[in-house]
Amino acid sequence: MTKEELIEKHRGIEWEDFEVKAAKSDIPKSICETVSSFSNTSSGWIIFGVEQNGTEFLISGVKNPEKIEQDFINVLRGDKFNVKIVPKCAKFNFSEKLAIAFYIPISTKSPFIMGHL
Repeated sequence: MTKEELIEKHRGIEWEDFEVKAAKSDIPKSICETVSSFSNTSSGWIIFGVEQNGTEFLISGVKNPEKIEQDFINVLRGDKFNVKIVPKCAKFNFSEKLAIAFYIPISTKSPFIMGHL
């Protein structure tokens, strides 16, 4: 995803392959469900540092991008899922506000969240 593609996506409604999360200082608790959904269906982008207000998307940025990125990678590589999920990552700077995008690929083996069977 390029910065221009991100801008174009956030001008419209939330797409099936695109979900935003404010995640200013921590990854959201619901992130595992989003990851599992994208990995089980047709893949998708999770964008941290963007908030949705009705039909508008606002770039709020993340406060500590290294922590957010590492925490998210740790969730994906930890024991939350029955398979390891390897995302692609991109960072975008918008007037000193940083958004972090993670591409969650489709998995050949359907991941599920451990403890949610």
